[in-house]
This record gives sequence, C-alpha cells and structure tokens, in this order.
Amino acid sequence: MKEDETADPRFDLPLYTVPEAARLAGVRPGTLRNWLRGYKYPSGGRLVVAKPAVIPTVTQPMSLSFINLMEVVALAGFWETGVSMQRVRRALEYVAKEMREPHPLASERILTDGADLFWEFLTREPADLHLINLSKGGQKAFPEAVMKYLREVEWGKDQVASRWWPGATRPGRGPVVVDPRRAFGAPVVARTGIRTADIFQRFAAGEPVAELADDYGLSIDKVEAAIRAEARFLEPIAA
Repeated sequence: MKEDETADPRFDLPLYTVPEAARLAGVRPGTLRNWLRGYKYPSGGRLVVAKPAVIPTVTQPMSLSFINLMEVVALAGFWETGVSMQRVRRALEYVAKEMREPHPLASERILTDGADLFWEFLTREPADLHLINLSKGGQKAFPEAVMKYLREVEWGKDQVASRWWPGATRPGRGPVVVDPRRAFGAPVVARTGIRTADIFQRFAAGEPVAELADDYGLSIDKVEAAIRAEARFLEPIAA
C-alpha cells in the first residue's frame, strides 16, 4: 500500500497512549483523561460540565498525536502552577478563535499574538489573582512552567511544533529529543534512534553505565543524560 504523501506525522500518527503521554508530560493518567473527555465539577451549588481541553488529531480512540502531546505538556505547565484549568481552557478557546489556530499551544504564534490574546481574555473576566500575579514587573507573560516548555520546542517552517527537546536550554542543543519521525515519537538520544527507555531499562536491571555506553556506541555523558531524562519522566508515577 502506498504511503499517504500528504500525511503529517506530527498530526496524523497515533503515537501515544494516554498513560505514555501522561508520563512524558508529568501528569497522572486520570488527569489527562479528564482533559481529553471533559468532566463535571461543582460550582454555585450545581454540577458544571467542563469541555475537553485537548482535542485529539487522530481517529484512534484515546490515542494522541505529537501535536496533542505538545498541548498536554503545555497544559501541564499551567497545572503545575495551580491555575484553574477551567479558566485556562476558556482563555485558550478564545485564543484559538481569534488566531484561527485550532492548536495554539503547539504553534509558535502563541509566543507573540497568542500571549496578548490570552491576557486580553483574562482581563475581561473577573480577575484570577493567582494567575495575574504570575506576571513579572507588570509584563504579561505565561507562567514560567509554560515558558520553559515553549523554549524547549523546535518549530517547523509552518510555525508548528516539529520536535521537543525536554530539559534543554534551547531547542537543538539537548541530549534527548522527541521527534514524531523517529522511534514512533519516543524520546531518543539526540542524533540517534536509541530510545532512552531502552537504556534506562537496562540500567535499572543493574547494567553498568560504561557497558551501556560501549554497547550503544555512546559517550558515558549521553548514557547518563538518557537515564536522567527517563528518571524525570517516571517522577509523576512515583509521586
């Protein structure tokens, strides 16, 4: 069967299950399921239905694309800060409509026009002091946890996320990358197809770092970086 040359692996491949996406983003699977399905919460003495915060770009049930993963990682930044997800979702709906961008958190435009629109929406509604206080020196900006993610993203020519460099100070400079075109979107050692999970599994089984470096043809520094990356991805599970 001929491969669809119009398909975009960032949007069209079901690369991540809910547990895997949750692991990489640092949230609990149940939290992510709520973001995907919507949920009910009490407000003013009644139950209110919250709409989904992430709309899958793939048709396979409860599977996520790379673009969806990027949205989840960004949302996890808001979640980490303690911002109301209902408020974030409404603000992002406004941004998506005004930008005509269905996935603003996976678009480079969120750093410019998107940030201004996000704050414009917040100032129209009753103030969420916790969120408003996140601005520094009166400058309107996303929470630092969200900005950290945005600084780790490598953007394509279409201004849409193309690769993610978790933990890097700038895209393209980190030891680990998540690329939808490599290893089915799993984190790999940069410039290789070696999955960090494979290295970590062998390390957890007791194999020395030096032997792993020799087997994979990597420097010890790169093996250790892969292990650190996987340990960080496992932290939410252990919490």
